[in-house]
Amino acid sequence: MRTPSAKVRAALAIGLAALSFAAILIRYCDAPAIVIAFWRMALATLVFLPVVLSKRRLGTFKALSHLSLLPYTAGAGLILALHFSLWIASIQMTTIASSLLLMSAQPVWAALLGIVFLREPVPRRGVIAMVLAIAGIAFIAWGDFGRGATSLIGDGLALLSGIAAAGYLTVGRRVRKRLPLTEYLTAVYGASAIFLAAAIGLSGSAFTGYDARTWTMFILLAVFPSAVGHSLVNYAIRHMESYRVNLSILVEPVVSTILAAILFAEIPGGRFYVGACLVFIGVIGAMGGGAPPAATAGRLVEE
Repeated sequence: MRTPSAKVRAALAIGLAALSFAAILIRYCDAPAIVIAFWRMALATLVFLPVVLSKRRLGTFKALSHLSLLPYTAGAGLILALHFSLWIASIQMTTIASSLLLMSAQPVWAALLGIVFLREPVPRRGVIAMVLAIAGIAFIAWGDFGRGATSLIGDGLALLSGIAAAGYLTVGRRVRKRLPLTEYLTAVYGASAIFLAAAIGLSGSAFTGYDARTWTMFILLAVFPSAVGHSLVNYAIRHMESYRVNLSILVEPVVSTILAAILFAEIPGGRFYVGACLVFIGVIGAMGGGAPPAATAGRLVEE
C-alpha cells in the first residue's frame, strides 16, 4: 500500500480549486444549459488542439495509431456531454448546494463501476471514508428539498449527472492508459462538443446571440474548470484508484457553496457545517492510504 505522490496530490488539489468555480460561472451565463455545455467543450478543445497539432508536426502524435480506441473516446465524449447538460440544467433549476452535493454522490456509482469494470476492490478504509462523506452530503442536502417542483427536477438532474460523471471517469481511466493526456482530452472534449452541437441543432436552440458577459463566462468555463480543473482530475485518476479521485471531488461542493453564499446570498444552514466536516473527514481518510492503480488498466479496451 502506498500513498499518492506529492505531485499527484498537488495536481488534484489545483484541479479541484479550478472546478469549484464552475457552478458560479454557470450562474452568470444567460443561455440554455446545452449551449453552455457546448461552448465549454468546444472552446476547451481549441485550448488543447495546438498542443496536439504541434506533436503531430514533431512526429509524436499517436492518436491515429489507436483507431481501436475511437469507440471508447466517442463513448466517453457522449457520457461527458450528458453529464454537463444534466448538471448545468440542474444549476439553473435548484440551488448550487443542492446541485453539487447531489451530483457528488458519484463516488457510490464510481465504486460500483470500479468493481464491475476496473476490478478495483474498495478497501474497508475507503468504504468507511465514503460512508462518512455521503453522510455529510445527506446532511447538507437535507434542507434543500421541498422547494417546489422545479427544484425537485433540478435535484433529480443533478443525481443523474453524478451517475454520468462516474461512468465518464471510469471509462476515461481505461482509455487514457493507451493515449497521452492531451490527445485523450482533445478527442473526448471534441467528441462531446460534436454530440452537444447535434443536440442543439435538434432542439432548435441558438449557438450565438448572447451578451458579452455570457461569452466571457463561456471562455472562463473552458479555460479554468475544463482545461485546468477537469484535465488535472483526469491526470490524477491515472495515478489513483477511481473511488479516491471521485471522493476527493466532494470538496468541490463545499467550496462552491461557500462562494455561492458570498456571491448570491445562498446562506447554508447549520446542517451544512456538520456535513462539510464529514465530507472533509471522508476525503482525508480516503487520501491517507491505498494501493496503486491495478495492473489491469487496459483490460476494458482489450476485451
